[in-house]
Amino acid sequence: MKKTGIPGIFVFLLIVVVLIVACMQVQEPDSGNIVIKYKFYGGFVMPTYALQELVVTKETSTFTITAADGNITEHFEKNLTPEQFNSIVKVFIDNNFASYGDRYDEARNYVTDAGFTDITFTANGKTKTVTTYNINNYLPSGLIAIREKLQETVEYTKSLDESQIKALAESWIREAPIYTYDGSGLVLVNYVQQESFPVRHVLTYNFTSSHAGYGDRSGKVTAMVITNHTITITVIDGNVDSAIIDGVWDETGQFMIGSEQSLSYQPKMCEKTPWQIWEENSGRVYIRAPTDEEIIKHYYASVYSIDVRNAKKIQLGTVSCQACDVCPETYRFGLAVNASEMQPLLDEGWVRTG
Repeated sequence: MKKTGIPGIFVFLLIVVVLIVACMQVQEPDSGNIVIKYKFYGGFVMPTYALQELVVTKETSTFTITAADGNITEHFEKNLTPEQFNSIVKVFIDNNFASYGDRYDEARNYVTDAGFTDITFTANGKTKTVTTYNINNYLPSGLIAIREKLQETVEYTKSLDESQIKALAESWIREAPIYTYDGSGLVLVNYVQQESFPVRHVLTYNFTSSHAGYGDRSGKVTAMVITNHTITITVIDGNVDSAIIDGVWDETGQFMIGSEQSLSYQPKMCEKTPWQIWEENSGRVYIRAPTDEEIIKHYYASVYSIDVRNAKKIQLGTVSCQACDVCPETYRFGLAVNASEMQPLLDEGWVRTG
């Protein structure tokens, strides 16, 4: 009987090792049939944002927001380059998504009302879904990397491309008071995407008015003269953040830049103003109690770095029904502020009077 020599045994073992390694190799998914879904729901959100879902295929990513009543409130769609799609798939493969459990929600014991996310990866006829609590705490690092990549894809899908940004800016200008009154000949002259966060898109246009002045001049006596204008639009997160005409007129706020604006505020019975609440929580001690006017000035200087002027309390000589926050007080406050700085005051209930 012929004995097997050492070389024969070595060859046999080598074949066995090769077979084992081949069996252990993970089958690469066919990119053509991959579908990735990222759905988040529950938690403390507005009813209009009840269900949000990202769907990624080889060529597109879509993001849909559905209200609690089942109506779609927002829908976004973007084409994906092969590189973008492969980078999304790669994060699933690199972090061995198939190895994770079906549910990770330990964080709900420590943080309430965050809601849940379902991460689903479908390829080669097989589907794997992992449900997580909608925060990264207590999650495996690989799942965190996957969630971060999917969230990055959501932001990309929601963002506007250059043509959409231009369309948004031009639509806004055509509906603005100055253009609807007598504007014509809108032409784009420059577009810049600034490297900032959030990204700022700055677009400059030229157009012509048939009358002098700015804004809506209905009911005003204006010179009938052809006037060329330049308007600079800044778009941030899909919204027009500012619109400046000829460097002197704010079309969003309807005021001359650098001008002084008069504002008025009338409190309601039994209701504290923002500056009164701030003062009560300031912990400051005085030899003499400050007046309302002094508190207003200190409040806007400290909280917003805004210099308000001529703050005053004006008695109206009216009678109140004493029905607390239903009825206004018998006095109001007035002040003057640089028009470019007045937005925080408007947000707190001040109204323009000049």
